[in-house]
Amino acid sequence: MDRLTCMAVFRKVVERHSFSEAAEELTMSAGSVSKYVAALETHIGTPLLARTTRRISLTEAGASYYAKCVRILDDIEEAEKATGQHHPTPRGLLRVRAPISLGSAHLGRTIADFLARFREVKLELTLNDFFIDPAEQGVDVSIAIGNNEREPMRGARPIGRMARAMIAAPAYLRRHGEPATVADLKHHNCLIYNRGQSPDEWHLIAPNGDRTIRVTGDCRCNNSQVLRESLLEGAGIGLLPKFLVADDIASGDLQVVLPEWTPESRTLYAVFPQPRQPSAKVREFVDFVATSFATDSQWRLGFSNG
Repeated sequence: MDRLTCMAVFRKVVERHSFSEAAEELTMSAGSVSKYVAALETHIGTPLLARTTRRISLTEAGASYYAKCVRILDDIEEAEKATGQHHPTPRGLLRVRAPISLGSAHLGRTIADFLARFREVKLELTLNDFFIDPAEQGVDVSIAIGNNEREPMRGARPIGRMARAMIAAPAYLRRHGEPATVADLKHHNCLIYNRGQSPDEWHLIAPNGDRTIRVTGDCRCNNSQVLRESLLEGAGIGLLPKFLVADDIASGDLQVVLPEWTPESRTLYAVFPQPRQPSAKVREFVDFVATSFATDSQWRLGFSNG
């Protein structure tokens, strides 16, 4: 059997988690789809899919092969577009990974606008707080949070800025007192978002200089939304994305701590599989998201930390 056809059928089975659904989309019989996958497994010499009565899952070898299949098939599609100009507009499935916290930002609205403009693109968005190497997981683009613009992430394009706020519930501050200086943070229970480099070190900026303080606390978590809920219950002082707590600050449920000091912002990056060049659908999506961020001052690159 034609190997590229086998790879395309295998990819569709993985994406649809079903032989029958893949067959329907490919206008094939379920038996033909099964034969193509079996031929591919025979050619490679190892099972690619683990089949049970309820679900289909990738084996370890299958997961690695799937990621490579996606790259190869997408490269072929892109080469045909570039050479023959058959499809002048972006099309096909676009796989995007982003941090969970961005689900509370305007990313959903941006995606809806993007899909309304590019009708031939279908988007599959996965939200999690772990960095995923696009080349290893078959992802077209991964939105990641880096330290700042002065320390750029290699092989990635900066697309937005994420301001942060140092906050606590009024109830906590009434019980424990408000810190008067940065050094006072050492005597408070600080809730720590434990992703990224040196999560225990908070870098703060003021007109008269910068300061890095090492904090401690009884709660560490890799999800900022969970930390926000703990802060609202008066658990301690936290440092979270500003967009996530802006409404809480406005309502008075959370209060800015040491307002003369501004936490250093983070930079959002679009990370592509390397060394591949981004496809047309990826380029258009990243440009679209970057433009969307640029229209809002709190997300705009190059904006001050205030």
